[in-house]
Amino acid sequence: MRWILLIGLLAALSGCRDEVRMLTAEELQAFFTHDRKISFTRLALSGTAVLRTDGTFEVTIPRLGEDTGTWRLDGDRICSRWAEFRKGQELCALAGALPDGTYRGMFAASGTRLGDFWFVK
Repeated sequence: MRWILLIGLLAALSGCRDEVRMLTAEELQAFFTHDRKISFTRLALSGTAVLRTDGTFEVTIPRLGEDTGTWRLDGDRICSRWAEFRKGQELCALAGALPDGTYRGMFAASGTRLGDFWFVK
């Protein structure tokens, strides 16, 4: 019985990864030709961020507060450095499109899920 549950779990998890279509460098560049506002969820946290074309951003996470930082594109990765959160360390992530029109961020180094985001109109 345990083997059946394990096989089912592995099949479900691998199916989730297949639903994500990774974005190319060109697709990422096209998203940020003008200032963009996004909403995001990561674990039990959610918030909003405004990414500006000058490479700066402002983020609001109701449970943590507000922060600012810088962002840049590095090929098919988006890299950010927050002034306070993450103690100023840079994080680079890949982004993938989901069938429902939202996007998933993943650690560039490991492919581990960071969270989901969507553009606010």
